[in-house]
Amino acid sequence: MTNQVKGFINGIVSGISFGMIPLFSIPVIAAGMGNVSILVYRFLMGSMVMLAMLLVGRTSLRISWGDVWRIAILSFFYNGTALATLECYHYLSSGVATALVFTDPIWCALIGLAFLGDRFSWKLSASIFMATLGVMMLTGVFSEDGSFNAVGVFWGLLSGLSYALYLIVLPRLRLSKMPSLKLTFYVFFIAMLQLALYASLTGGIEAVATPQCWLNLFLLGLIPTAVSNICVTRSLKLIDSTVVAILGAFEPLTAMIIGVCFLGDPFTVLIALGGVLILAAVYNLTVPTHARKRG
Repeated sequence: MTNQVKGFINGIVSGISFGMIPLFSIPVIAAGMGNVSILVYRFLMGSMVMLAMLLVGRTSLRISWGDVWRIAILSFFYNGTALATLECYHYLSSGVATALVFTDPIWCALIGLAFLGDRFSWKLSASIFMATLGVMMLTGVFSEDGSFNAVGVFWGLLSGLSYALYLIVLPRLRLSKMPSLKLTFYVFFIAMLQLALYASLTGGIEAVATPQCWLNLFLLGLIPTAVSNICVTRSLKLIDSTVVAILGAFEPLTAMIIGVCFLGDPFTVLIALGGVLILAAVYNLTVPTHARKRG
């Protein structure tokens, strides 16, 4: 098996595993657990898996105090996207919510245009138009059944924006020399500490009610947290980052399939078209023109 094939497999596994967040989180939400407590358990269990891998690989866990505050900034933005995603599940179907999270490349482009000196392009304009139209189709703007929920759209787009800020800030914090797995471990571990501190000031971390909830929380920490991030790190080392970004399309597709098949989410022609438009917008934005011509 070539490195390219391995990179594709890891990228696909990462997208699919990340798209399984609603499968494990929505049943815990339905059982009555709050978003902050869910994420504390998710990040704790994901961190434990990554810590075990670091110890097996005999990777030094030492970091400087300067790295601690830099990672704390990343953890803050990751907490923002995770909390907004769970909140979005309260208002919109899991597939639609995950598709809104997938707008992060559009947000990155807009932030780059507005604040980072990036140049305007027609490709960017076309991508923004397609993404906007896709969001409108996904969220029921054109439906006559009253399914549109502005609050849910707000949380979904906020999740995408927060993850875009995470991606923009990451390469600017001088953390490139830190091994990827070690950095990911500390991002999740410090994110868990931040949420645990917040929970301690607002009523405490909720107890897990049932063995089924424990299982879902463990799988939430293992599959869409540890496995997804480990696989995307491996994929980035083997194939181009643009290709990895495109393979991220498996995230909303997986969430939509899970929602329809297991969680009772609706599936309509407008939802399908909206999802296709968002995927097309991200593809158009992330793939260089010369690469598309070669393909």
